[in-house]
Amino acid sequence: MGLQMLGARVEMACRRSGNGLGLLLILLLDLLGSTVSNMEPIFWNSLNERFKDDKGYVLYPQIGDRLDLICPPLDTGRSTPEYEFYKLYLVSSREQADRCEVSGAPNIVLTCDEPTRERRFTIKFQEFSPNLWGHEFKSMQDYFIIATSDGTRQGLEGMRGGVCATQGMKVVLKVGQSQYGLPPKKEPPAGRTTSRTQAEQGTPPSQEEQASGARGVRTGPSNPPTSPSSPAPRGAPPSCCW
Repeated sequence: MGLQMLGARVEMACRRSGNGLGLLLILLLDLLGSTVSNMEPIFWNSLNERFKDDKGYVLYPQIGDRLDLICPPLDTGRSTPEYEFYKLYLVSSREQADRCEVSGAPNIVLTCDEPTRERRFTIKFQEFSPNLWGHEFKSMQDYFIIATSDGTRQGLEGMRGGVCATQGMKVVLKVGQSQYGLPPKKEPPAGRTTSRTQAEQGTPPSQEEQASGARGVRTGPSNPPTSPSSPAPRGAPPSCCW
C-alpha cells in the first residue's frame, strides 16, 4: 500500500474515531515516511558545477529513495541569463550514455521548455511500480540520464550529441550500490563450516564434529578376524594320529 493511500485512510480513521488512536496512526505514518530518503535535487542547466566533475556526476540511490530533476526558470538564483531548453532521457545502456545517443523508443523523463515556470520531475527508485508508465529499477545496476539537445529551442529534439557530449551533462545512477565499492560478499551460514576450512584456518574441530567423525570410523583391528578352519573331508586321516 502506498504512503499516500495509507495517509488518506489514517485521516479518515481520525475523523471517525475522534480519539487518540488516529494520532497514534499518524505518528506511525511519519516514522514510515522518514525511512524514505529525498536525495539532493539536480538543477539541470549549465550552471550546475557537478556536471564539470572529472569523475562525472555520479549518484548512489537506494531502493526507496526519491530524486528531483528541476528545470530552473528565468530570474532565479539558479537560472542562466538565457533559458536553456532540454529533454532529459533515462537510458539503461552505458553504450548510449558514452556515445550520448538515444536509440530505440525514447524514455523522456523531463522537458525543459517553459522559461517562466519551474519544471520538475521526481524519480522514485522502486523495483515494482503500480503505475503502468512508472519507472522500475533493479538493485546493483547502473542507469543514466542524458540530455542530447544543445540548449536552444531549435535543437530541443536532438537525440545525439548535444550538451551530453559538449558539456558532460549526464548523470550516472548506481542503484543499490555504494561509493566505497560493492557490498561485501555474504558470509557462509552459521553451522556450515567444514572441518577442512577449520583445518586451513588452524581451528580445531568441535567436540560434536569429533564425535560425528568417530561414528564413521571402524574400531578394532585393521585386519578382519580369520574364519575358523574348515573341517577335514570325510575319509581323510587326522593329522594328529600318524
